[in-house]
Amino acid sequence: MHSGLAAIYALTQCPGIGTITANQLGEHTKCKLDELASLPPHTLQLAGLSLTQIKTLQADYSSAVQRLQNWVYQAHSSCPRCILTVTDPDYPPLLRQIPDHPLMLFVEGNKALLSSPQIAIVGARQASVNGKSQAHYFAKELALRNWVITSGLAQGIDAQAHRGALAGGGGTIAVLGHGLAHMYPKQHAELRHTIVLEGGCIISEYPPNQSAKPHFFPQRNRIISGLSMGTFVVEAKHKSGSLITAQQALCDNREVFALPGRIDDANAAGCNALIKQGAILVDQVDDIDGYRFSLEKPQLPPILNSSDKNTQENLSRSDLLDSVNY
Repeated sequence: MHSGLAAIYALTQCPGIGTITANQLGEHTKCKLDELASLPPHTLQLAGLSLTQIKTLQADYSSAVQRLQNWVYQAHSSCPRCILTVTDPDYPPLLRQIPDHPLMLFVEGNKALLSSPQIAIVGARQASVNGKSQAHYFAKELALRNWVITSGLAQGIDAQAHRGALAGGGGTIAVLGHGLAHMYPKQHAELRHTIVLEGGCIISEYPPNQSAKPHFFPQRNRIISGLSMGTFVVEAKHKSGSLITAQQALCDNREVFALPGRIDDANAAGCNALIKQGAILVDQVDDIDGYRFSLEKPQLPPILNSSDKNTQENLSRSDLLDSVNY
């Protein structure tokens, strides 16, 4: 377990301190983030923290941290778990580049994928049959070309992107808007389980027992785009969460791709608007795979080979994680 877990956890509990503020505090005090909680109160006060913030930052979180450690230790052999803090060397490097990267990531499955070359594929939850088909096709073809597919495990485009990546024998990452002890939507519990068994991973910035809340889903979109070299919007209305992901990608200097659609199709309106604003029009896989990205493409880590997968599939399946109504 990372030695700085308790200190980073304390930062996440302090009101008004997110990643940007924490980094500013680190620069002001010339301390590493996992050392901030141990600074004298006077030093923290000079750095701009209120007495309430200092008290919260320096509270005793040993019981909470022990519960998090227990969550890791209680993992089933077919579903390994870990907690990555922002000071961990295994923290995904592309995600670290965005200003508001999470201070902590809770991970189930193959954490090596987080540092691999990724394309985010996102789109409408109430997607058309054609939209779902296109998401599956592009995800599969990109997976065959060694891209990891990252999405949000939502209904519609997201689910088909994950399934397409699996069909292509590649890795896929699902970013959740709630803690990993919950599952939303419930009907994707089996898909989630399959992703992990097939060498993919599930992540969240929220502690395991945190249930879903509406504002968590827009927040998690920055992680989807932040992990990825580019974001591909397959189908989206004018007002869509997928456009939030695309906008976040642009803000973080990442590439945005969009699939064009009929001008009279409401589900294509968001994609067509993105293209008018400068997104890269996609009508074939080479438009993404052959694109000259401004970011250097990371090396693809090893993914479970067929014998490893067979070994895992022969293990007795543990019960799926608790579900939650949302």
